[in-house]
Amino acid sequence: MLSVQHMLNCGNVGSCHGGTVDGPYQWIHEISKRTGSGISYVTAQPYLACSEENRDGLCPHIDTSCKAENVARTCGTFGEPCVGLSHYPNATISDYGSVSGQNAMQKEIFNRGPIACGIDANSLRDYETGIVKGFSILQDHVISVVGWGTDSEEGLYWIVRNSWGEYWGENGYVRVKAGWRSLAIEESCAWAVPTDFTAVEKKNQFPCHEDGKNCLSKESSLKVTKQQKRKSEVLSKEEVEARGFVWKANSSAQSSHDLLEDVDYPEEFSWLNQNGTNYLTMMLNQHIPQYCGSCWAHGAISALQDRIKIARKAKGIDIQLSIQHVLNCGNAGSCNGGDGNAVYQWIKGIGDKTGSGVAYTTGQPYMACSKDNHDGFCSKGDWTCTPLNVQRTCGTFGEACVGLSHYPNATIAEFGSIQGKDAMMKEIFHRGPIACDVDANPLRDYEGGIATDKSTDVDHIISIVGWGTDAKLGMYWIVRNSWGQYWGEGGFFRAQVGSLNIESNCVWATPKDFTAPERNNQYHCYEDGSNCKSSESDESLLVI
Repeated sequence: MLSVQHMLNCGNVGSCHGGTVDGPYQWIHEISKRTGSGISYVTAQPYLACSEENRDGLCPHIDTSCKAENVARTCGTFGEPCVGLSHYPNATISDYGSVSGQNAMQKEIFNRGPIACGIDANSLRDYETGIVKGFSILQDHVISVVGWGTDSEEGLYWIVRNSWGEYWGENGYVRVKAGWRSLAIEESCAWAVPTDFTAVEKKNQFPCHEDGKNCLSKESSLKVTKQQKRKSEVLSKEEVEARGFVWKANSSAQSSHDLLEDVDYPEEFSWLNQNGTNYLTMMLNQHIPQYCGSCWAHGAISALQDRIKIARKAKGIDIQLSIQHVLNCGNAGSCNGGDGNAVYQWIKGIGDKTGSGVAYTTGQPYMACSKDNHDGFCSKGDWTCTPLNVQRTCGTFGEACVGLSHYPNATIAEFGSIQGKDAMMKEIFHRGPIACDVDANPLRDYEGGIATDKSTDVDHIISIVGWGTDAKLGMYWIVRNSWGQYWGEGGFFRAQVGSLNIESNCVWATPKDFTAPERNNQYHCYEDGSNCKSSESDESLLVI
């Protein structure tokens, strides 16, 4: 996923107060030609909804000037400074252009993919579902057109992806009647052709260390000292129980894991590639915008949303669950550490009590903050468990942000704890990725290959997505970390079975329900949330 914040920081083609349809492509093309690098990935520069002139929310406390740290950054473990990176995943453009009119739009979409178009969004503000139509000559918004369909009454319509979250419209989409001056959607569109992009299959990554010291930009400095042992991000048994959770809990007396069939497992198996299909959701980075020791939430949530993707057979837009909702309300941990099993206990608990589970990230983005974290801009924000910090929308210019009473969410049917190679293989093979404790000290400067370090400690939580077999080292786990795509093997690492204490404690969960287009279970909220606005006293949202 590409970084919109990089563009806001450096593109000079617009700001939080507006831009143009084709300006972003002009900028990416120009920096691609001039530097050989293009727009960075969101795992190196997350969207903060801020630009230099924006004074709303946290923006006055955030530096959005164009410098290395605001192009691609990493923030090392507890107390280490954030630094800009000289090497980072990015995407470039070889060609771009403008089109208008139905025929040109269909030709471009059919042959090369979605396009960006201007539109008159006034008719969309209270849209819920159906085909929108209306005469307009003015454009005040930009969307992407991803295809078209034909209705027996309205005729041809465009399938449009908006940027107002999944609680709006048809899970974030809208259908717009085609035709001359129909919401002005056919008046001005833009397209671009990718040249190159950083990807595992292209083997074109420069692997940066956790603290970025081998990738420092010229304007960044980092005092190189002997690495101390990492502060643990994994809570002890006593700390977990003090928060009101059960240590290594199972949701039922008879775990469904025990009922899974034992089979002869293949030497290689990965949900990253099952017969050419990737069942994993996007890579995450707990380290930015500032450091937050939330690996426990990242590992557990990554595994759960992967299992939702598996349940959906990798169809539709990936569902991304909100780690910030967990940090704000979950009580399973904070930026100073937590417990993966407690995450699942909390999600199942609120699902059983209220019918709603963990929110989606499109309504509560990751800010790397919790109530006890004072790094970066965290001390300037409110991270308490209020409806606004469960799921929110902020209406157009000057309208107040509001918490939502109805929002896309996912619940859990079952969860449990396992340990040991055999149980891990059985669970991964039959039901999907799992979250596991690990000793991350040997991984800080990892660049590639199979980690073999032996350990009896754990200080970090990751998700395991499969395994493979090496001719010399034997079986290894395929592991997704939460340190961004500039680290390791595109954000992944391989660990020899028996290394890093990785088999000592793992957790799994099975999805129960989730909001998705194919389930027809969305409650349609307006752009400003006025028909979904929650009361600050709505305790049903605030189960902890």
